[in-house]
Amino acid sequence: MADDIASPDLAAALAAAAAALKARFRREMSARGFTAHEGAAGEALLQLTPAGMAQSALTARMGLSKQAVQQLLDQLEAGRYVRREPDPADKRQKHVALTEFGQREFTERRKVLAVIEEQARDRLGKKLLGKLEKSLRKLTET
Repeated sequence: MADDIASPDLAAALAAAAAALKARFRREMSARGFTAHEGAAGEALLQLTPAGMAQSALTARMGLSKQAVQQLLDQLEAGRYVRREPDPADKRQKHVALTEFGQREFTERRKVLAVIEEQARDRLGKKLLGKLEKSLRKLTET
């Protein structure tokens, strides 16, 4: 269990690293005109790919209530990132699709994340970064 192995120092270091990377990502995206990442709606946007997904799948993936996800999607829809339409597989469900603006956000998101990863590789070296990624995956295994 992850709680059994995480010391306070390890937990603090992981939290600080995650916060720094997230803050950097948010700044970079905002500088490119994609301000949804400044708030909670950005967390929902991070789950979406160009293929989109059923709103119920997004709700399950995020582990939030239907109402909470509905509110985040309302914000993303108002910001022109997504649109909701009938799910092709089940007309009773809603499918969340990226708009043209949302597609541009996705493309920029991939570029920003690649730059952040490249800078991490430059700082740590390819071998150490690979070990870190592998170690983090092990810590999250259940």
